[in-house]
Amino acid sequence: MRFQLLGDVGAARDGQQVDIGPVRQRSVLAALLVDVNETVSTDQLVVRVWGDEPPASARNTLASYLTRLRQALPEVPIERVRGGQRLVADPAAVDLVEFRRHLDAGRYEQALALWRGEPLGGLSTPWAVRLRETLAGERFAAVLDLADQRLAAGRHEDVIAALGPLAEEQPLDERVAGQLMQALAGSGRQADALAVHERLRLRLAEELGVDPGPELQSLYQRVLHGEAPQPPRVVPQQLLSPPRAFVGRTAELARLDEAGGVVVISGAGGIGKTWLALHWAHRDAHRFPDGQLYVNLRGFDPSGRPVSAETALRGFLEGLGVAPSTVPNDLESQAALYRSLLAGRRMLVLVDNAADSTQVAPLLPGGSCTVLVTSRAQLTGLVASHGARRLTVDALPVRDATALLAARIGADRLAAEPDAAQALVDSCAGMPLALSIVAGRAQAHPEFPLAALAGELQDARLNALDEDDPLASVRAVLSWSTDALKPPEAQLFALLGLAPGPDISVQAVASLVGSADVGRTLRALERVSLVQQHVPGRYRMHDLVRLYAAEQAVDDRDAALQRLVAYYTHGAYSVDRKLFPHRSLPVLGAVPEAPIAFEPPDDDAAWAWFHAEHACLAATARLASQTGQHTVVWQLAWFLAPLRWRQGYLDDDFDGWRMALAAAEHMDSTAARAHASRGLGRACVQFNRIEEGIGHLRRALDLLAPTDLALEQAIVHSATANAYSMGRRYAEALPHARQALALLEPLGRPVLTAQARSQVGETLVRLNENEAGRALLEQAVAVFREHGDTDSEAITLSNIAISFAQSDQPTEALALYRTCRELYTGNGNHYHLADTLELSGDILLAFGDAGGAAECWREAVALFVTTHQLARAEKIRAKLADLR
Repeated sequence: MRFQLLGDVGAARDGQQVDIGPVRQRSVLAALLVDVNETVSTDQLVVRVWGDEPPASARNTLASYLTRLRQALPEVPIERVRGGQRLVADPAAVDLVEFRRHLDAGRYEQALALWRGEPLGGLSTPWAVRLRETLAGERFAAVLDLADQRLAAGRHEDVIAALGPLAEEQPLDERVAGQLMQALAGSGRQADALAVHERLRLRLAEELGVDPGPELQSLYQRVLHGEAPQPPRVVPQQLLSPPRAFVGRTAELARLDEAGGVVVISGAGGIGKTWLALHWAHRDAHRFPDGQLYVNLRGFDPSGRPVSAETALRGFLEGLGVAPSTVPNDLESQAALYRSLLAGRRMLVLVDNAADSTQVAPLLPGGSCTVLVTSRAQLTGLVASHGARRLTVDALPVRDATALLAARIGADRLAAEPDAAQALVDSCAGMPLALSIVAGRAQAHPEFPLAALAGELQDARLNALDEDDPLASVRAVLSWSTDALKPPEAQLFALLGLAPGPDISVQAVASLVGSADVGRTLRALERVSLVQQHVPGRYRMHDLVRLYAAEQAVDDRDAALQRLVAYYTHGAYSVDRKLFPHRSLPVLGAVPEAPIAFEPPDDDAAWAWFHAEHACLAATARLASQTGQHTVVWQLAWFLAPLRWRQGYLDDDFDGWRMALAAAEHMDSTAARAHASRGLGRACVQFNRIEEGIGHLRRALDLLAPTDLALEQAIVHSATANAYSMGRRYAEALPHARQALALLEPLGRPVLTAQARSQVGETLVRLNENEAGRALLEQAVAVFREHGDTDSEAITLSNIAISFAQSDQPTEALALYRTCRELYTGNGNHYHLADTLELSGDILLAFGDAGGAAECWREAVALFVTTHQLARAEKIRAKLADLR
């Protein structure tokens, strides 16, 4: 979605104009867009739309216009905030904001290209008229600033074309006249330049009784004597050609737009640092009218011979017009001459493929020049000593990687084989070098199906990305980074390639290595972009870098992975004990010992660890399954189950129990098989696969029937009751709930017994036996409060609320739901919190409070999305739509 203010007020979706209504309604949109993402008070909106004397109905009409705008632009949030309204959008989507951003960055040509006519076209309120006048002044100044840029670059004809008509419109403006005179004189039209001065002198004398200012008179004398303009200085244009196919990198380009000074662009080999720098340098060449310098320092190069600073400076000086015979011999004199020549000039210096800060420092000119430095190293010395800004380049997202491949081999070819195209993109993992190698292969054999290349990549991965040319080989490019690693760094690099999960914490790295002292080694790998600390304390690798790391020979491989699996399993156990101390422990053996272990100090720390590690925990379970660590697979499924379903990681829960059931078949434990069947059955029920879930639960009951494992039998009966309840088969659920309670009562487990009593009460309420059910539920609540089990307390209070709602007692129900929401928020149970919000909304709507219902449902939608329950979210969105 893009918004237009520099012309007729409008909005375009995917290039198509959106009907946003009549003039007043467009005025409302304009009044919000001018201050996008900021609150505009209601009084301000009224004045902007109607002027200083609005009609009495203005506020009501404004509300109607805002409703219609929300309908016309459903993807654009127009938020009601205290005292006003706020339109939330990407500022870059508003042409006025983009115009001013270009002005701030000196990109006057791009700024002026955004104008499509008179700004705020069709709006005539005093506010619109004043803003239009302000914008006209900004545009006029931009035209003159662009003329200065073009004069400095010797583009005299462009200046004449732009300022000729403007001089007619502004016959008394001395700056316009002076610029036009310079352009005419620079084009060899001395007489025309003098004529411009004469016309201005006569108009000033006739209309104002004054002469031109001293600056213009001095210019007149120089033109008269043939002294203007000065002969141009040498303007070097040393940049390599821009990349032929460049896509994406919008955020990185915006960072470069805003940076200035010295910018270090770092990232792994083959990730596209040089392409980014060259694309931006060519796109923004107008910002550097005095030229661009380029050098490849070959810091990471198969030759192993980086370019010296002296050699680089000699190339720069010769590019600046210094005769080779007059270039000083020593580095200090070269650098001093270089800085003197660049003083006061607006130039770009692109220093490519630097090895370290000392190689770059002599090439920094200072002043008004911009320097881009690309390197696999982070060059922290430049950041610390020279105030450089750092820009890290990562893999391309899937959409941009697909676009790059399409640009190289043709969109039609990709569209003809969408599955193969997706496989190619996935195999390259967003690395531009890998995508270019694949594109080259496809271009070399246009008659070959893409599926053949995709199959080779999936089977061979790095082997398929090797070419004879080292510059077109992923392995070769990465080896230039790893060859210089010290032994401990090389060892850790190889081990990290084996670690399960998308990233890894410092503590997990310490477990992998078997030593807490890993910070220095990690930082060494980060400095050369082999790992990236993408959030504090967590590191990740590019997928192809990880594959390369996993190929490296490493000592202690099996023992290292065993330590890491123990770390994750013990951490899951510790979190389970901290958050659910009343939950029964698994029937299997002891949790693996972890020399370096996570022990949560409080509930918040436990939840934080789970959220950070959930993907790594799922990957660890898969690794344990593949390597035959059956007990670990089962334990991880058990410990993580309550965490996963409370936070909506239902797919992980299902996969965990599926692997646990397969693992249990290798274990001599009836209880293990029964619990795995119960867990998988419960996971099926969460996906509304009720009959499949009940089948697994019946198998669990059959396994336990000949045993005396009363606790396990009770847990499975409880899960079976829940499955029937999820299918609204409450009469079939009730016997299982009662059997669970009967089995638990003699065991002396007060919290578990209260949970079973709560389930019987809930089932009775669902059967509309409200008083009997409520009595059991209230008994259970007393036990939960005594033992501090807030999760079970909230679930039970929610069911009491349902009993009140069914008994036409909405006030009591809503009061209990408020308590439930506080409890669920406190203990992190987002799954049930979303349910409670939905039910609260249902009751509020039933008793006439549509606004309150909508507020609850909107919060519920956000939580259902957060917990990955998208179908539930869509169901509530439909309810919200029905309210309109």
